[in-house]
Parts: sequence; structure tokens; C-alpha cells
Amino acid sequence: MENGKYCIAIMSVGSGVGQSVMTSLNLSRMPFRTVGLDMNPMAFGAYECDVMDYIPNIHSDDYIPELKDRCRKHRIDLIIPGLDDEALILIKNRALLEQEGYKVLASDAALISLIRDKKKMCDELSTVADIFVKSYDHMEIKSLVRSSEIGFPLIAKPRGGSASEGIEILLDENDLSRVSENHIIQELAVPHQMDPFRETYLQQVAKRVNPQLSEISIQVVADKNGELIGKMASCNKLKNGVPIEIIPYENEYIWSEIDRLLPTLKKLGHKGPLNIQGRLTDKGLKIFEMNARFTGITGLRAIMGFNEVEACIMDWLDIPGGNESLVLNYDRIGIRQVAERVISYDKNRKIKELSQKINKKEMKASKTVLVTGASGYLGQRLVEKLLASGYEVWVASREKEKIEKLFRFALGVKCYSNKEILEGSFSLGQVDTIIHCAFARAYKGNAEIIESLSFTNSLFSLAAIYQVPSIINISSQSVYGTRQPVFWTEETPAMPETFYGQAKFSTELMAETVRKINKHANVTSIRLSALSGGQSGLVPTDILSTFVQRVINDDPIEIADGRQKTQRFDVRDAADGIVALLKTNPDEWQPVYNLGVEDSYTILEMAEKVVEVGKERFGKDGAITIYVDDIDMEMCLDSSQFYLTTKWKPKHSLEDIIESLFAYHKGEGMGC
Repeated sequence: MENGKYCIAIMSVGSGVGQSVMTSLNLSRMPFRTVGLDMNPMAFGAYECDVMDYIPNIHSDDYIPELKDRCRKHRIDLIIPGLDDEALILIKNRALLEQEGYKVLASDAALISLIRDKKKMCDELSTVADIFVKSYDHMEIKSLVRSSEIGFPLIAKPRGGSASEGIEILLDENDLSRVSENHIIQELAVPHQMDPFRETYLQQVAKRVNPQLSEISIQVVADKNGELIGKMASCNKLKNGVPIEIIPYENEYIWSEIDRLLPTLKKLGHKGPLNIQGRLTDKGLKIFEMNARFTGITGLRAIMGFNEVEACIMDWLDIPGGNESLVLNYDRIGIRQVAERVISYDKNRKIKELSQKINKKEMKASKTVLVTGASGYLGQRLVEKLLASGYEVWVASREKEKIEKLFRFALGVKCYSNKEILEGSFSLGQVDTIIHCAFARAYKGNAEIIESLSFTNSLFSLAAIYQVPSIINISSQSVYGTRQPVFWTEETPAMPETFYGQAKFSTELMAETVRKINKHANVTSIRLSALSGGQSGLVPTDILSTFVQRVINDDPIEIADGRQKTQRFDVRDAADGIVALLKTNPDEWQPVYNLGVEDSYTILEMAEKVVEVGKERFGKDGAITIYVDDIDMEMCLDSSQFYLTTKWKPKHSLEDIIESLFAYHKGEGMGC
């Protein structure tokens, strides 16, 4: 355990089992980090893990040494195998791994070895419970057929195969030519007379098709000591060995037969998951396969309430309260088809290199960034900085005409209204990063804030559907409220006191939901300090802007108390900082960042600096009137985490901000 989190290694994370384990883990309440181990940089489940790393083929001499190296590197607590052969190798090396602190979630070698040989499994376990299909060797089958001891149809399977690979339906003696010594031949487990799929099954058999209908999948889960902690069954329809339709199933007869097996399975070393596959036939339950591992529908069972991965991990790592996750909801069914995942090249260097080899070039010269709220104070600065940094920039606003006018001279900028985004006028699949600035300011009132929340929810929902690789959500320091000790860090609890602050915190929760849905997406929220500076888009409601206007108009600056401490952040620096974050490795982004300046000032100090700059740079005499009051307020951010990630710091001082405000309000330019 590191930093309060357990580290779980998922082997063969690109397999259906590995992906299913990740689905179960993503539903878990446990504090954990996941490390996906595989040979393939395009392993599907790897992009739901916190970290991906590579491991050699299980038959490589370096497999165990390399695995130990990865376990040390990532400080692994528990290893979960994804394949049968992998489980056997890990268990045979369990002592070596566990002496260094890396536990293995798998049954003992005796059980795994037995059930990997289908004929041996059927022969030996039939003596305990006569519920296994009859199995025959390649050498004995012909004589048994000719002596009429057995008849067709039969089914031939690779002795140690899985997922229905290499299966042959045998209808007559001529079909035996397709069977090799690596096959075993089994009687067919034909669905019983009342099964709704029996006729379809027989029709497919007649065409030499392996009919994967009416299969009973039984999952029996034991703790690390071999004691039963959960069991469930489902009736499945499969396609190419993959269950696609799953109906929970409960039958007292089945459990009475399985219960006869359990003591023997325990003696053989059953620990963790065990999947038993069979059918109900006219002769009762007939089992034809067993696998001592999680399965491709483990994740689906977890969605239905039976989270065996979580229960096993909690038992193996001695985390209390595990059995609650092994209760199936019998009011739900499961349906599966092909899942899709879209990954940015930035997630994996090897994939990018492969693409460049195939295409003989880099397919896309620059990233496409969508900036919402582009007509706003910060949005305009961001667009300028992004263009100067070589990004392809798309912009959005409530008023499309406004951004078309603002950016009419900016080459390559594409303009859209918020409505066009939501109505699908263009595909978010073309966007690499969304920088979401669009949100009503606090002074706009609750109605516009609610409208902004609604747009944010719709935008982030679309981003999740399109699996947009990166999202930077612009939030506010207002989520901290005003009553907590400064300087606020990202660990300071959110405690918004205003409707605006609550709404901004809601956008952070929406953004975090996108990251949870698509763990391969990089999502962060930036809590901005109060912005200021004389730039286009400024709405002069900020206190510094008000002070500057009063000096220009020969009015005294009026302040109450004056001891309140706060910060002001130049909008140009804010844009620079966001672009600096965009240039870092998104995989290293934290869920939340504070972004502001290091220095803080009292209100009186700000007023005095405005008077000083007004006199020295602009020839304006200013005066300050202080009203006695007792206002206890401090609003200051600690932005050190952001500086550490980006290797960047603001360059504009309070004096720079004030100078730009004087220039802006006096009409001497927009600042620079």
C-alpha cells in the first residue's frame, strides 16, 4: 500500500478477462491504483488502468524476473492473472513472488492443472459427481464408435483450449479425420426437451456449427483459505465463445450437484474464482468446462451486483467488509456486444511510432483545441496564446457573430455557437482538447448561471460519448468560500458560500464524472484566482478596475476596513499558464489545480499601489478614504502544485496589472 492506496496488477489486461476485471475494479469502493500488464500497446483494458506497463510472453525465460521487476517498480500488492496458462505459471512461482510481498489471486496448481486437461477433469471429477460429459481420447474413439458404445453427434475440443477455439462438430465417422491427437472428444450436452432453444441447437449441430445456446455458467468464489464466499449462475447465449446474452438463473437441483463437488475442489486448492460451464440435459446437469479464473462476464456480473473481484481482493489483502459485494440482482439481465475505445496517440509512444511506420509520416501536425467562452475576458487571451503556440483552434460562444467578428483576422480559427455544438453541427471526435471557459460571471445572476450549468452538463456528456482525450475545466477559487484559513491548497475542502461557487464546484464534479467514465481521458479543473488587467473583454467590476477608474475620474478611493487580504492574477498570465499546462504530459495532470500568483496584498495596499502608479505613470493624483469597519476576510490560493507540474510561474506583477488597467480605461491601448 502506498499513499493509502492498494496497488493491483492486472495481467493480460488486453484480454476479455483483463478488461472485465477492470470493469469490476472501476465499480469498487476500495482505495486502489491499477497497473495493467500486457505485451500489446493497444491492449483494450490498459486504458482503464492508472498505469500501463509491458511484460514478456508467459513462455519467455524472462517472464518471472521481468514481472518481479514491474512489481518492485509499481509497488504491487496483488497480482490478478487474466489467462489460464498465466495463472498456472504464477501459482507455480507463488512462493517466489509472495516472499517479496506480491500476492497472487489464484487457485493452487493441482486444481488449475487438472481442469486445464478437459478429459482428465471429466474422468476424475465424475467419480465425485456424475455430472460431467463423457470424454474420450483420439486413440480410442474409432473403436468405441464401431462397437456402437457411443454414437454421433460428438464434439471435439483441444485438450487445453478455451473460448471455443478449435472446436469441431462430428456427425459421422468421416468427420474423425479432422480430429488430431491434441483433441479430446466429448458427448454433446444437448439442451433438455423443454428448453426453448433445443430445436435451434439441433438445427445448428446438423450444419456442423457449434451451437452456444442455453449454456449454464456457474461462478463459485472461495476466499484465500478455500472457504466458499459466494456463488451465482446464469443462462447464457454465446457467440464465438463470448457470452452476449446473460440471464440470472437459480435452480436448487444445480446447486445440490455443485455442492457435492465443493469439498473435492477445496482439497484440490480452489481459491478465488472458479467458472463451471455446462447445460441442463434430459440426463440432468452436464458440465463440459471449468476455468479457475475470472471470466469475460465478470465485469457484467459486477454491474448486476456480484462483484467477485472486489470480494476476492478484500479477502486477499485483509480489507474488512468484502462479502457485501457478492449479492446478485435477479431483476437484471446482461447484454454484451463489441465495445469501442478511442485513444490519443499521446497515451502511448509505441502506438504513435507504429502509426508513423505504417503511414510513413506523422498524420496530424498540430492538436485541435476547442475553447468555449472564447468571446470572454479569458477566452480571448487563450485563443491568442494557443494560436501563437501552433495549435489548431476552434472557438465557441453563445453569440457566434461576436466570435466571428473578434477572430475574423485569425487564420484557421473555426467559429461555432454553443447551440451548434449541442446539435452536432460538427463532431467532437475531431477535437483533441476542450478548454471550457464558458460560464456566466457571478454578477450575471442565478438564471444565467443555471443556463451555464446546463450547457456544461451537455458539453461534458458529449465529451464522454466522443471520448475526447483531454478536458481543462476552468473553475474558480470561490469553491473554497471565504471562511477557511489561507493559503488554500488543492487539499483544502471545497466549501462554497455563494450560488456561483456552488455552481462552479458542480462543474468540477461533472468533469470528474467524465474521467471516471473514460479513465483514458485526462481531465482537470483549474481553480482560478481573481483575474484582472486591462484587456479586451474586461467587465470593470473588479476592485482594482474600480480603484483605477476612481483615480482617473478624480474621485477618492473608498474602502471599508482595508485589512482584507487577497490576490489579483493578470489575465495574460492566466492564459499563459493554461497553455503551459496543455504542453505538459496530460497523464501527469492532477484532478484539480489552483492557479494564481504567489504574492498577496491587503485591500489598502492595493489602493495605495493604484494611487502610486496613477501619479508616477499617468500624472493623476489619487486619494484614499477609509471607513472604519471590522471585516475579517482572506482569499488566497497556494498554486505551487501547478507551478511544479508546468515548470511555469506568472510574470506580471500587481504594478503591471494596474498599469494595464490605467492604459485600458484611459483609452491608450488594450494592454500587452
